Amino acid sequence: MKPVRDLLKHSSIYMIGQILTRMASVLLLPFYTHVLTPADYGVTAILDLTAAILATLIAGGMNSAITRHHFDDDDEQHRDQVWWTAITMVTTVCTVISLTMYLGRHILADVTLGPEIVQGPWFYTLTILTLWFCVVGMVLDTYLRVRKWSGIFVAISLCRLILNITLNVWLIVGKQMGVEGLLIGNLLATVAHTAALGTIFVATRGRYCLDRVIGAEMYRFAAPLVVTAVTTMMMHEADRYFLRIWVSMDEVGVYSLAHKIGFAVNTLCLLPFMSIWHVAIYDIERMPDSQKMFGKIFGAFVSGLGILLLGASLSVHPVLPLLTPDAYGNAIDLISVILAGFFVFGLSFMFEVPALLSKQTRLMVPGSIAGLVVNVVANILLIPRIGAWGAAWAGVLTYAAFSFTVLASCRTVMKIEYPWKKAIATVAGLTMTYVAVRYAVFPACTTIGQLAVSVAVCALWAIVSFGRDGLEWWMHRQACRLATAQFLTSEKVVTASERVTV
Repeated sequence: MKPVRDLLKHSSIYMIGQILTRMASVLLLPFYTHVLTPADYGVTAILDLTAAILATLIAGGMNSAITRHHFDDDDEQHRDQVWWTAITMVTTVCTVISLTMYLGRHILADVTLGPEIVQGPWFYTLTILTLWFCVVGMVLDTYLRVRKWSGIFVAISLCRLILNITLNVWLIVGKQMGVEGLLIGNLLATVAHTAALGTIFVATRGRYCLDRVIGAEMYRFAAPLVVTAVTTMMMHEADRYFLRIWVSMDEVGVYSLAHKIGFAVNTLCLLPFMSIWHVAIYDIERMPDSQKMFGKIFGAFVSGLGILLLGASLSVHPVLPLLTPDAYGNAIDLISVILAGFFVFGLSFMFEVPALLSKQTRLMVPGSIAGLVVNVVANILLIPRIGAWGAAWAGVLTYAAFSFTVLASCRTVMKIEYPWKKAIATVAGLTMTYVAVRYAVFPACTTIGQLAVSVAVCALWAIVSFGRDGLEWWMHRQACRLATAQFLTSEKVVTASERVTV
């Protein structure tokens, strides 16, 4: 059961960092929404989207490829070759693409931001510089996760967060630099973060060595994942481009705020688990009852993630109006739909396990293609009619197409038996709970009452979903303690009798 213990232990540590990070994001919402207009928020959202797509294109599948090949051999020389080869490949590709985007920054700004944004090319210069350091940092982040140095990872991430907040407040408020100040603050914090990670990497790995064979193997492993990652990123974010075409930049900003909050909540709930999950699956694979364990974890995952997102969907109604001005008010009701989409997307991390274990990452490509096609069609049909609501519901349809196509593809190599009846009943119950509380209970409650109801509902669901498993775990633990105590007592009796005999 060590893999499960590691999963829980490291997830808990990552969660501490994520909780503090997301709490800071929530506390800073009043600051950002008061100093940046919805249009400014829309500009930053499109810049972030473009950078994220490029980062995913460069290193989207490399992190999984490194993790897979790191565990192929316990020899440290092999692992030196894996890591130095990966760093070299990613840095080279990132430099070439960054230079290309820099040369085309004027065209890029006109196409994505519009010619009316005069500072667009300068904004993209700062974004591209940040992109380079961010991509290299992604590989170094993976190094800490694979080594299971979760404490160091969280400490460095929190230091970056504090530096980033300090710089942003100083540049945006103190220097009155607006969007430019935000981008410069992000750049400086990213440089410092990557430098710290790079120092640890160089100090703890062997001498530089490059292996072209390993590089080719990682490329073959990563290539399908790059396609998957880019199309997944487009599924997550491309609606911003469609909104930019059919609605105003202000509405792009409001939707971006709602999506950012939904993404932050989803990350808080999911990233701590996923940070160790992609390492733990290879340990679980070695267990004699691995498929049964994967099915059991799936059931707990559905219940746990569903309860957390239910709580977020309910609590945002009383909390968000206290943090943001009226100009962002329409974001409140969008968040629950966005979170529903992220829940469906989260299932794909369970469904993709057979592809990762068998090194057949190509099996994930059909899901990405299906999701992207549904995303484009749904956005084109819905956004011109219902604006931001169309983008939110298009996300739900997109993630459903993606996740269940991945499931169908991956079942061709390994048929994990998932507890579908329990999962469907849980999802239906959580959905009905949200509708009942949101429209029947909340109108009669004060702000404090709405928060109290949200907490109580989630606590009740947690007891129903995990109470029996928790009781069984406690009873098993007590039985083990009793057996250990009896064994030690018998050992003492035997030892005493031997002494008497002598």
